[in-house]
Amino acid sequence: MGDKLPELHHADADGTGPVRRRRPALSCVECRKRKVKCDRARPCGPCTRIQSPTCTYRPHPWNNERESPTRRPRPVAATSSEASARNDPNSPVSGLSNDSQIDLEKKDETIQQLVDRVRQLESTLGSSSNPLPLEPDSRVDPNIHQSTAGHFVKSKFYGESHWINVLEPYDALGNSNVTVNTSTNRTEVNKDSELYVTIAECKRIARAIKASRIMQPSILADVQAYIPSRHICDQLVQGYFRTFEGVFRILHVPSFMKEYQTFWTDPAAAAPSVLLKILLVCAIGVVFYNGPEQPRLRADCTKWLQAAESWLSAPHAKSRFNMAGTQINILILLAREVCAVDGDLVWVPGGRLLRGAMHLGLHRDPSHIGKMSVFHAEMRRRLWATILEMTVQSSLDMGMPPMISPDDYDTLPPSNVNDEELTEVGTVPLQPKPLKEFTQCSMQIAFYETLPLRLEICRLINSLRFTLSYDEALKLGAEMLASCREKLIFLQSFVGSSSPHAPNIFQVKLFDTLTRRFFLCLHRPFYVRSAHDPKFYYSRKVCLDASLMIARPTANPAEGDEEDDWARLTYRCVGFIKSCFLHSLSTIYFELTSRLEDDQDTLLTAPIAISPAASHPQVPLELQPYYNALVFARFATEKRLRNGDANGKGYIWFCAALARVDALLARNDPALAVLAASKKGVHDTAVLMKEAYFAEFGENIDFSQPYPFAGKDHGRGEGADDVTGIPRSVEEHNEHGGSFERDGADFTQDMDWERLMRDESLDIGWGDVGDPQGWFGWGWDAPM
Repeated sequence: MGDKLPELHHADADGTGPVRRRRPALSCVECRKRKVKCDRARPCGPCTRIQSPTCTYRPHPWNNERESPTRRPRPVAATSSEASARNDPNSPVSGLSNDSQIDLEKKDETIQQLVDRVRQLESTLGSSSNPLPLEPDSRVDPNIHQSTAGHFVKSKFYGESHWINVLEPYDALGNSNVTVNTSTNRTEVNKDSELYVTIAECKRIARAIKASRIMQPSILADVQAYIPSRHICDQLVQGYFRTFEGVFRILHVPSFMKEYQTFWTDPAAAAPSVLLKILLVCAIGVVFYNGPEQPRLRADCTKWLQAAESWLSAPHAKSRFNMAGTQINILILLAREVCAVDGDLVWVPGGRLLRGAMHLGLHRDPSHIGKMSVFHAEMRRRLWATILEMTVQSSLDMGMPPMISPDDYDTLPPSNVNDEELTEVGTVPLQPKPLKEFTQCSMQIAFYETLPLRLEICRLINSLRFTLSYDEALKLGAEMLASCREKLIFLQSFVGSSSPHAPNIFQVKLFDTLTRRFFLCLHRPFYVRSAHDPKFYYSRKVCLDASLMIARPTANPAEGDEEDDWARLTYRCVGFIKSCFLHSLSTIYFELTSRLEDDQDTLLTAPIAISPAASHPQVPLELQPYYNALVFARFATEKRLRNGDANGKGYIWFCAALARVDALLARNDPALAVLAASKKGVHDTAVLMKEAYFAEFGENIDFSQPYPFAGKDHGRGEGADDVTGIPRSVEEHNEHGGSFERDGADFTQDMDWERLMRDESLDIGWGDVGDPQGWFGWGWDAPM
């Protein structure tokens, strides 16, 4: 060790960048970079031992808080002789001449006077009668690095309370076994050392032990037998990309198509993640496929989803915390809603998806994460925007708070670029197009810009203590309506354009529905009050307008129109489509029946006898849109049964609702009309379900045999109702675990219809609330 000591410096940064730590750093910058223990001497012992050229200390944060952000502090340097003198207790403080010491004391006195002056000015400003207004939170500029908590280690994000932020794991290894990675500026084990070889061997043994403890699933090998032909898969993939991928950006289209082409070259050699992505994309595309194989493919979708969820939930989950695993997780949730496989429950696994994304650091903008490729930075922004959108939509569906707020993330919106401009090997920064120019990310950007407002609406209306005032609802509603109207006009202007990435009618309709529903849910509590208080008339009007817009089909096959993608989604999807469907149609039904009951004395139409085969009477012109919406709803729920929907409550309810409206128009007894229509609806439902079963499995289902039938247990599962300990009011299961079984008899014949229609869960009038959610709450995709 030579006699030369490190040169002592004072600096406000650890290097070329700004300070990124919140807690005060007591060790020197060099020791923290090397991850060694600093004795905090000036200069410190470790820097002296390794003959470091500098030993730099940062001042305490309280000194920086009062400085102007544009002012850069002047570094204070000391020579090695000065440093050694300071470390010598028998030496003067500076080790310089008396004149130099007097000069330094004068400078210290001047600095103290300036600090006192700044404190005085701050005190005066704080007590002023006209303080400066605080600006609201603005989006983070990616070019400005701010102080952040937490660190990224091995592509995972760890917050400030995690032990990794307080422990120096390499301190005990010695300098000869560690090195500083210049690209990440982190201390690592030296790969050239003997210690690294031993650690690598230990890791290999650990992986072998973990692998031997896991039962390797064979479901991926089994599911390959259900993969359709290349010709059908091409159509399914095309169906997905022309519908959902333009709205929820999950995949990078060129990269996926490259994997897709490689898969068909050798399907057996495909990685599990590639196979599952293809299967999930095909599962979503089945909804928009109209070929003769559609019923069989519909049944296969459940097997594909089961395979994907088994792979995702298998042990050793760490290996799936990456981009491919996140994409598969998102596709699973979307496919569950679209394919009606427990689609009502996506809010629960959606929470796992959100927390997994935050563990990967997707809630932090890539500008805060050191070195990262342009491709991965952009994909992280896209995936985070999609995850947030699915979170807020599923929260609204379930009536639960979203569990996240704009304060919990700082990720910027995706760049306004097309996929072909983003390559996996590209290093050139992106050149985003102006926002007024439509790209493949324009719709996702439009969603993301309204996300803070929709998160706030969802939080307020689903709060445990509903405290939303009408004035606040009017304000939020006006902001929401103005923002969505502006973006809808923008999107509609590109429909039918010559651009290969132009949006289609399905995508614009989906955007309008998924944003307008927040406006409807915001005003719905006040809509109910409008029947008794004219103060809330505005809510009544806007709820009706929004409901008619949501319920309006893009094509009406009942009137001879050709079935389009939106119609197919309406006939086969649950989740957000079910929620939008019920909110809008319940509002329309309540308005129609209320108007008819209020106008009973002024109706000029004569009473008309209604028979099951008779056509509906002439509806007043102003009520015709409401009646037509209910007629289409009954038609749509019938189509859902033909497409394999396992719940007939929707169809039965709309049969009863239309029967009640017809009875009010004809001035007949609504109760008798509802009872007759419900009986017929139940009978039709049983027939349609049997036909759908035969179309999917090629065999008839026999209900006359003792339960279970077809050699399988079709019960709801053990413990399905064991949550409250209170038995269900309707006996569903017999000693065999079956339901409503009568050997050799039609199970609908002896049903107590009077008791059923008196059930509050099947109240077609809905009392003062006008909400069918209590009856529909068991879900469209749940057994009756």
